[in-house]
Amino acid sequence: MNLSKYYLHLVKIIICVIALPCFIYGIFTNTLTPLAVSSCLGIVLLAYDICRFIIDRRNRKNTKKYGSLQPKENILNSAAGKSHFRTLKLLVEKQNQLEALSITSEKFNSTIEIENIIKYVFDVFKKFTGCDRCLICFRDVDSQDIYCKYELGDINYGEVGKYFDEDSVITQCFNTNSVVVKCGIKIKKRSIVGDKLAIPLNISDEQLGVIFLETKNKETFKKVNLIFLQSLANYAAVAMYKSQLINDVYIQKQEIEALYEETAAVNDDLNHNIESLNKAKDELRQKNEELLKYSESLNTGYIQTVMSLVHAIEAKDAYTSGHCQRVMEISCEIATRMNLDEDTIQDLRYAAILHDIGKIGVSASILNKTGKLTDGEFEEIRKHPQISYNILKNVEFLRNGLRAILEHHEKYNGGGYPNGLKGEEISLLGRILCIADAFDAMTSDRTYRRGMTMEVAINEIERCKGIQFDPRISDLFINMIKELINN
Repeated sequence: MNLSKYYLHLVKIIICVIALPCFIYGIFTNTLTPLAVSSCLGIVLLAYDICRFIIDRRNRKNTKKYGSLQPKENILNSAAGKSHFRTLKLLVEKQNQLEALSITSEKFNSTIEIENIIKYVFDVFKKFTGCDRCLICFRDVDSQDIYCKYELGDINYGEVGKYFDEDSVITQCFNTNSVVVKCGIKIKKRSIVGDKLAIPLNISDEQLGVIFLETKNKETFKKVNLIFLQSLANYAAVAMYKSQLINDVYIQKQEIEALYEETAAVNDDLNHNIESLNKAKDELRQKNEELLKYSESLNTGYIQTVMSLVHAIEAKDAYTSGHCQRVMEISCEIATRMNLDEDTIQDLRYAAILHDIGKIGVSASILNKTGKLTDGEFEEIRKHPQISYNILKNVEFLRNGLRAILEHHEKYNGGGYPNGLKGEEISLLGRILCIADAFDAMTSDRTYRRGMTMEVAINEIERCKGIQFDPRISDLFINMIKELINN
């Protein structure tokens, strides 16, 4: 070995002695850099040279002792050289990929504009795959459709905004969240045969989108390192996500600033008027208190007037005495068991106590007649629901119970009066009031007959279920009366 080779080995040893601590430090701190990888490569090459040196020394001794083995040695040296070349090429390729990831990371960290990020993504993928076209696609959150948002490259089909079907490489990548490669297939409707590659853009376990690569040269994507490309795609996903977040924050900042300026302007106006508003508020509160007292007084006075009318009816019709009160109690008990709210029960309470107020317009001789009514007399009786409605229709606090007053003689099969309503055309409160009114009428004494027992009245309600009465309310009412009898 000549002097220059010794100097070369000496330089390698010095470099390795300096670089070896960097490599060891990188392993233990998980911060390997391209310099540390280069150190590893230098150590491998130095070890190889040392082995060659030992083999050469041994071969020279064997040559002196046994003669020349040059042909066999050349074969061995040739095989070792090819293996060394492949190893060296692989290491250089890995080093280039690590350097590319490092540069890509730095580039993405220093860039927030989405257009620059997308352009760099295409450039770096074109460098390592030789692709001619790149699409970046996303899935619509609402419709779950997959669409193209960015298109770059030499071949441009104008696919931005396009949606993809279930058979596309892009859709397969979305659905499997894994790399999909198709080699030697037809590109679009042209006669060109090339390769297609789709890589998911992932952030941790969340899929952000898909990057799609296409080349006009077939079998190109068979040679690429998919693990390396997935790493590049993940770097790109993080950069795009970060850019979107920054853009969202910027938009929100602008909206907040605009809102702040608007609020400040409004506050200035409010500050000028705050004293006037406070004064007006005090006056309004005082007026509301006066109005509430007046309303309560008005309602009380009206109820007293109405109750006077009820008492007048009871005095006019001996049968009606106590009837309205009992109908009110029965109706409210039914409504309570049906879990109606308190406001609705209050409306029913007013309707029940006033449901026969229209009889004030019917002759006392007809109301107290002991014999059978003529058709004309019965027609007069049938008018009292409409008369009740006409008397009460302009009373505001009775408006929700008016229909029940008008409909309490309607029948479930449509045979009632005054309007011949049937089924659920009759209001719920009207159907409740109908069965309560009929039950009290059946169990009360009249001048021409004795009242029925509760058992007989229950049987009559059961018989008329679905004819005169709502079947559901009938069943509930029958069970209620049976409970009262048993208790």
